[in-house]
Amino acid sequence: MVNHHSMRVDPLAWWTSEFASFAPVGHVLRRHLSERWTRFHSLPESKRYATDAAERDELLKRHLTVAGELFEEGEPIYVYRSYVEEERLKGRRKHQLAGRQLREKVIRLPSDSNADTEVDHYCVRSLVTRWVPDFFEALTRQVAAWEESGVTFVSPSTKNIYSPYDGGMDVFPASVNPGMLEAKFRSWMSARADKL
Repeated sequence: MVNHHSMRVDPLAWWTSEFASFAPVGHVLRRHLSERWTRFHSLPESKRYATDAAERDELLKRHLTVAGELFEEGEPIYVYRSYVEEERLKGRRKHQLAGRQLREKVIRLPSDSNADTEVDHYCVRSLVTRWVPDFFEALTRQVAAWEESGVTFVSPSTKNIYSPYDGGMDVFPASVNPGMLEAKFRSWMSARADKL
């Protein structure tokens, strides 16, 4: 039996083959995968940014707990970073995400945005890794502090999708029912009917 993860994989080609041609960005995914979308907030009372060590610990705990429902330790994971515009790097510099090098291949995917924005596409890069909390913790801290954005984690085996943002996480489970996650983590959700 051949393990396709031991071969050179192309997570960008995988994404477009599985999810057509929309960008792996939380608010874009909400429109395309609305039937499996849910959202959890990083902090109590929907507070957006942590201001002390206790809040940073709570934020990280929530992200690790929810992501732990979607991904198994050591599982192959594709990580995508989507930017509206991407800086051209000079010399030997490489695009990185929390210290891991992104692949040099980049594709442009439509944003499928609402008419009230001028964003028509995203430049998407990727990396292949395994689900290990140390990388995830560093990246979650960066996203929570708005040092990084446009990040999405996907399991190619289950198609579970996790998109953290500064304030919480958009989750698109395929192997578990979103309602089950909502029941389990109800206190981490917005009180609004639209879950935002």
